[in-house]
Amino acid sequence: MNYRKMDSLANGIIDKSARLIKSAAWFPLKTGKLRDMAVYVAPKPKLMGSSASAIFFDASIAPYLDFLEDGTGPHDIPRAFGYPLPFGIGGRFSGKFHPGSVKHKGFIANKSVDLTYQVALSECSKIGRVESW
Repeated sequence: MNYRKMDSLANGIIDKSARLIKSAAWFPLKTGKLRDMAVYVAPKPKLMGSSASAIFFDASIAPYLDFLEDGTGPHDIPRAFGYPLPFGIGGRFSGKFHPGSVKHKGFIANKSVDLTYQVALSECSKIGRVESW
């Protein structure tokens, strides 16, 4: 397989994976900012004469990304929903306002990576090249 065909295959896998990740039922979706702006495909530096690209989960656009990926314990949210203090401080969850969440924990490291592997295997098996990768 020449570099052009390898590039085409790799780019197809990345593009298809990104589309499937963003449309998956397990993908966190509230406002759409994470899906529409913070997850994207971008080129990487060339390696061995062929191009490369990757799916980026950009925490500079969605600063809450790490909280979704790693989960949270009980925590306060000062001035939650725009109310003045002391709203959002203290509560019934171990003395905290919010109980925390692990609903989306691992959606990048586990679910997104697994989906990408499945897409790669599927696409490579179509051309009969799985064993050489």
